[in-house]
Amino acid sequence: MYDLKITKEMRMATTSARAKYMQYLESERSKEKTETKQLKRKALEEEIDFLKQKKMFLQTDLHQTNEKANDLAKEAKKSKDINLFIQSHELRKTISEKEIKINTLDVKLNEKSLELKDI
Repeated sequence: MYDLKITKEMRMATTSARAKYMQYLESERSKEKTETKQLKRKALEEEIDFLKQKKMFLQTDLHQTNEKANDLAKEAKKSKDINLFIQSHELRKTISEKEIKINTLDVKLNEKSLELKDI
């Protein structure tokens, strides 16, 4: 075979090269973790924004429905029309359903906000 003498400089060079390579691998792992966290954060932020918009839409719709129910009730009282009272009552049922949806959205928003803080 070959009679190859390994010098001190060769050992130092290989040790140095290995250390640099390990450092490079560690930095790549760190970059990957950071990118993954950023993607998760961005997805959560988008989901939170969507939930906030949905909540705002429901609140606006709830307010408008409530106004319409009040108007129908006033009109029914003036005209003494039972059908208008029934319509007003039906609108009040939908209002309570929307309030439940809004409360559910609040819970989801709180959960997502906590998840975002944990990232």
